Amino acid sequence: EIIRRRKNRTKNISSIVRKIIEDVKKNGHKAVLKYEKRHNFNSSIIPNPKKIKKAIAKLDPKVKRAIDIAASRIFKWHSMQKVKDINYTDSLGINLKYKYIPINKVCCYVPGSSVSYPSSALMAAIPPLVAGCKNIVLINPGYRGDINPAVLYVAHKLKINSIFCCGGSQAIAAVAFGTKKIPKCDLVVGPGSSYVTMAKKEVSDVIGIDGLHGPSEILIVADKYSNPEWVAADLLAQSE
Repeated sequence: EIIRRRKNRTKNISSIVRKIIEDVKKNGHKAVLKYEKRHNFNSSIIPNPKKIKKAIAKLDPKVKRAIDIAASRIFKWHSMQKVKDINYTDSLGINLKYKYIPINKVCCYVPGSSVSYPSSALMAAIPPLVAGCKNIVLINPGYRGDINPAVLYVAHKLKINSIFCCGGSQAIAAVAFGTKKIPKCDLVVGPGSSYVTMAKKEVSDVIGIDGLHGPSEILIVADKYSNPEWVAADLLAQSE
């Protein structure tokens, strides 16, 4: 019954998403702004630099430290995954090369409106930084025109200057086709709602995607023999 309901819901979402994508493809920034006003109460998708500085300055130092530690660990892990170019000449004198070239422009989609997901920002943005991508775009739905301070701090720390306050299917369509305000990207990564996931699926023929993720569905099974600290840790892992 649950699976049947989910399939019906997916069909409905798919229909809505296709209409939004076509609208953004045809009308660009105007369409993005229309859906932002309707769904995220955003009247502007470009954050004010002064407001960004103020938001970061007010962020709890403990949160900043937690982000700093996480960033360092994630950066080190992905740095160990880097691959090297191959330049090999075989016994017949034939030179063979395998060259890795960073993607030019990557969009990191960070979910959340009234909630904060700095971890998603770190996980999405650090791998392209390690790979050597020169242009990274960060997109976050924000809440009433404001992006969460913790997410802004991540962008500041990673030196990401191209930030847009929008989300949902319209944001994915915008980076797939490009608008007057939002640049067309070569790849979009990061989790999101069912509407984001469906939009990524729909535009995957014009922009690279990392996969079709979420929304998260977590079930913790415990009984009297379970370690309560482990059960609590599993719950806390999703509490952000």
